[in-house]
Amino acid sequence: MIVAELSMIPMGTGTSASKYVRAIHQVLRESGLKFVPSPMCTVVEAESMAEIFKVAERADEVLVGMGVKRIITSIKIDHRLDKEISIETKMGAVKE
Repeated sequence: MIVAELSMIPMGTGTSASKYVRAIHQVLRESGLKFVPSPMCTVVEAESMAEIFKVAERADEVLVGMGVKRIITSIKIDHRLDKEISIETKMGAVKE
């Protein structure tokens, strides 16, 4: 499993980004990928990097459709190969 941090910043849209964040979360719900929102980013769980990039590309398309003229996208990927990870296992390791 791959755990990724996704952050998309719509530029030039004013000080509130909540409607854009809601739109991105709708894309994530439709994708079927597991995700956990946080105050500054969204954490996504997927089987492959292709799934991560596909959902990021779809979210970008939705933001463009909402009139956003510039989008700054950051993706941080944890692709651990020595053992299976998930959002839960990563959070559990921090709580120990």
